Amino acid sequence: MRLVAPYVFASIATLGGLAAAHADPLGECTAELEAHGVTWKKASRPGIAHPVEVTSALGGLTLTSADQPLVIDCSLAVSLAEAGHYFRALGIERASFSSAYSRRNVRGTNRPSKHSFGLAIDVHTFTGPDLGTLRVDRDYEQGLGDDVDCLGTPLTQGGAVLKVLQCQLVRSGLFHLVLSPDYDDAHHDHFHLEATPWGDRSALRATTQAIH
Repeated sequence: MRLVAPYVFASIATLGGLAAAHADPLGECTAELEAHGVTWKKASRPGIAHPVEVTSALGGLTLTSADQPLVIDCSLAVSLAEAGHYFRALGIERASFSSAYSRRNVRGTNRPSKHSFGLAIDVHTFTGPDLGTLRVDRDYEQGLGDDVDCLGTPLTQGGAVLKVLQCQLVRSGLFHLVLSPDYDDAHHDHFHLEATPWGDRSALRATTQAIH
């Protein structure tokens, strides 16, 4: 099984008015959300510049948590909505998350985590009608791929699905960070997806892949 396309390309859609007008950045961002068919309502959380509570699927992907609503920065919501087609193409319809918004420091530092600003989300499981439920801690196969061949040679269908998804998200230009169990032990059971703040984005997709 091989990754069909590199998913590294220049932005395919500029964000309407982003470079020209910053008077109402939340309005610009939520307009982009609505263009993706996402419903949302206003939220308020300390530290989040443009907080929204997402009340629908994001690009066809339903994100759920056992203990919290999906309250994140609008910029991350837009990235997730645009990334939805990667999930759907792999047969993933639902995913479970934790720590979308969580006031804490990066482990071992005094630096606030991007979760503190609603710009990061930790995704643990992926579910689809033909896949069942894939768990990152159980099904992700570590140590696969390199800078030339991102995918490598997964041994299981679940491992292949998760590795293809990781490669596509890293190379999509939609995220600043995509961290997996290959990064360190703290990420043994989830993918950490982190977006760039809205005011720092000049286009929907960056021309460079995520740092991971």
